[in-house]
Amino acid sequence: MIKFEQLKQNLSLIDIQSETSLQDEDRTKLIEQYNLTNEFLDYADDENERARLEFDEDHQIWLVVYYVQTEIKSSASKSTRPIAIIIKDGQLFLFTNKYTHYVKDYLMNADSHFQGEIEDRLWALIFYAFDRISDDYSDTINDINNHRNRMQDRIEKRRTSYKQIISLANLQDTMIYISTAINNDYSVIKQIDIIANSKAETVDLTDKTKERLHDSVVEIEQLKDESDLSSDIIDRVSNTSNNILDNQMNNTMKILTIYTIVLSVPTIISGFYGMNMPLPVADQKWSWIFSIVVTIAMIIFVLWDLHRRNSL
Repeated sequence: MIKFEQLKQNLSLIDIQSETSLQDEDRTKLIEQYNLTNEFLDYADDENERARLEFDEDHQIWLVVYYVQTEIKSSASKSTRPIAIIIKDGQLFLFTNKYTHYVKDYLMNADSHFQGEIEDRLWALIFYAFDRISDDYSDTINDINNHRNRMQDRIEKRRTSYKQIISLANLQDTMIYISTAINNDYSVIKQIDIIANSKAETVDLTDKTKERLHDSVVEIEQLKDESDLSSDIIDRVSNTSNNILDNQMNNTMKILTIYTIVLSVPTIISGFYGMNMPLPVADQKWSWIFSIVVTIAMIIFVLWDLHRRNSL
């Protein structure tokens, strides 16, 4: 579905929203009416396309593939998805699906935000949207950190459970996808920054827009460090939880072993005196007291020996 939105300075936003993939009639219209290339449309239509920056010098078309979060996070693997932005002849083409279509609002808000004439307005809108996307990532990482802190409190109180282990694993998976998306986006913004500050004239930005680009680079660099730190802490918490569970298992097995050894002593003693054969003091009236005393003495000796070995 293709929608046309009018922007300031006689610019336009062509909003292409797809359920799963680009429809044939939309592809044909974009090629014939707007002179987009089939190669760039393949990039824009691929939901597994890596973040990238491409320039078609022959057709004077810019392509930016950028990873954003999805509105509905049914699983960690679907928490991020690529969007595509194409710039050609004063027109901004936005390729999204139903889970990432909110990025259009960021672009429209940016158009309302920037007053007056801006020579490179389309790039300014894109950098504004990049900042909002970075803010979304930052909010998600903060939520993950809060969740992780609550789980740490439960671990410290020895309330580790199977459900908590699964939650930690889900946090690890989510952070992997988020960190990967942020790193890919960082490479795209850094590439734009390098081109904009080089002698090449492919991206001709004003000083004001270059400042906005630099701010976007700084923000995503901080976000990258934040995501790496959060991932590292989650991994450490997960390792700590596993170590605690292993230690609890070792203690449980140790206690069961002690009980087994101690309870086997009375069985051995009573087994001897239950035999149909002559044994020391077996014919005395107090022999049962003797067997109890021997049993207690053996149990005390076993406990002392186990304690001695554990102290070594």
